[in-house]
Amino acid sequence: MLRLTRLFVLVLLAVSGCTELRGCGTSEPAPLQAAVAPDAGTPQASTPGVAPPPREARYAKKWLVIVHSSSTPGEGSGVLEALKATGLHTEPLRLSTNAFKDLRPCLEVVVAKVFETRAEAEGFREQLSQAAVTAYVKNAGPLEPERGRKDATCQAEAEAHAARAEALNRRTVPRFVESHVGRTFMLLGEGTTSVVLEPMDVRRSVWMAPAEEDPTGLFLKGETVDLYGAAGLLQAGCAVKGFAWINRGVPHFGYFQQEPPPEAPGCGRPWAFAELDCAVAPDTLAFALPAGTKAPVFFAAGEGPPAEVLAAEETALRRSERFAALRSEGSIQAEQVQERLNEEVRSFRYASGSTHAVFTVARFRTGEGNSVCGGDYNQQVTRAVVRGPGGSERTLPAKELVGEDVVGVLDLEGDGKVELLVQESWPAQAVRLLGEDGSELAGAVVENCDCGC
Repeated sequence: MLRLTRLFVLVLLAVSGCTELRGCGTSEPAPLQAAVAPDAGTPQASTPGVAPPPREARYAKKWLVIVHSSSTPGEGSGVLEALKATGLHTEPLRLSTNAFKDLRPCLEVVVAKVFETRAEAEGFREQLSQAAVTAYVKNAGPLEPERGRKDATCQAEAEAHAARAEALNRRTVPRFVESHVGRTFMLLGEGTTSVVLEPMDVRRSVWMAPAEEDPTGLFLKGETVDLYGAAGLLQAGCAVKGFAWINRGVPHFGYFQQEPPPEAPGCGRPWAFAELDCAVAPDTLAFALPAGTKAPVFFAAGEGPPAEVLAAEETALRRSERFAALRSEGSIQAEQVQERLNEEVRSFRYASGSTHAVFTVARFRTGEGNSVCGGDYNQQVTRAVVRGPGGSERTLPAKELVGEDVVGVLDLEGDGKVELLVQESWPAQAVRLLGEDGSELAGAVVENCDCGC
């Protein structure tokens, strides 16, 4: 992920998230303009009293044969050239996935051709495969009624990405640690140059290139760090023994079906890592601080205020405007599909001495709650409160917080303010350290390019 230092880059990323069948990390030549056929049935903007539909309307609920997708608009010129070389009749176009309800948001896709039926689309995909062009088929679904909200979310994530990359320029910032093929790596920063990567595993899901020194210039071989998990210290004095570029994005499932095997990553872009001499299990959430840094104060999970306090927090949540809005919205959708709206309220609590952190979560669902790949309703609202000695209480203003994703609470700097360790699985695998105001103090995101459905 290249460092974002200019506003126009953020605006470009605002309509995208990261994924492509080829490697996101390679630089692309100037993009070719994909042809978009006019639609004679589209009302003209000048027609009195008729608001023209968005240009994407003609592709709603159609079957798309997608040959490239990326978080950065304008990429994929190489695959457009490959389409021309096939000799097949194609109708390439670029679409923002934010325009459609059933597509992963924050991407731009390059579509080779659009079809009315899945059988037609699969048949064309097979023709492309025989011509050595990899593609996959996806139904666009209906138009997204909340396109503006999606665009805003993507822009916010782009801005968070920029802040995350900038924060890593400080040596003292917490750095998340990952395990790949039995080796332990500490995140350093994002790539600013093109590097040639080799697969680290048989599935070609993780790609790496060695680096002689820390590309960020912050660490040297032999320097030590201390590793912490969600509950406290894991290992002290882990030494840096080398450096590497690693791309560990999750490709679309079709990437693993390619023959011959792909020669470049199928998702994401390279980040700089330091290899450590400590072993960490692949599923362990861990972050590093330079050795000698004062240890954070960790809160114990499952401990906290008595039942009557939890009941009072639930009552406060139920009286909130957001709770009422979601219940109303969910009830309307449940009635439309003739299903029952399921409502569940849960509490998660953490304690350090006489200071307690309580997260009260209300979730509303219809059916199986499959809102990603289906039409079920699935929304939540979280009330986060820190209760101090003497009954003092402050509500955290983290509006987008999902209480179920909080896996740890700590006081990083001993200033009495809490930080939240958050672990997310959708739309991308991510671990974040959030401040009380919801700002990201540290984070690591593994781009997910799979459609998930």
